[in-house]
Amino acid sequence: MLTGLGPVLASFAAVDIATFTRKLKRNALLYSVALLFLLTAYVLAVAALAIYLGQTLGLPIALLSVAGGAFFLALILMIWASAANRAEERRKREAASANSSKALMMTAALSALPAVIKSKPLLLLSAAGGLGFLMMKTMGTKRRYEDPTDY
Repeated sequence: MLTGLGPVLASFAAVDIATFTRKLKRNALLYSVALLFLLTAYVLAVAALAIYLGQTLGLPIALLSVAGGAFFLALILMIWASAANRAEERRKREAASANSSKALMMTAALSALPAVIKSKPLLLLSAAGGLGFLMMKTMGTKRRYEDPTDY
């Protein structure tokens, strides 16, 4: 029965992979064309702004204004990216410290395992504690109270 299941699963995987690659190629092409149009619109908008400001303020002042605005926006984006990177590093450090404390607890538990196995009362106590822990995890912590109007 399982020998007939293998080719079917392989054909499903092949169809899904082919569909995925076709979709990926199509999206890459469409998004690259959309990005090209977006960049064209941005360049034309900046040029129009420079021409408009050139007519009202003079060409050198207009170009300096557009360049100053672009510099200011780039500076804001760099500060934002720097803050996001610092926050990501902080989250990474906190996760690493949490994982290291878990690893330390596991190492301590594994190092105490031979002593627990040799002692019959400790082995029974640890088995009972482990079963109690598993029972609490499977039962959940929600308490359901019965409605007194059900009686």
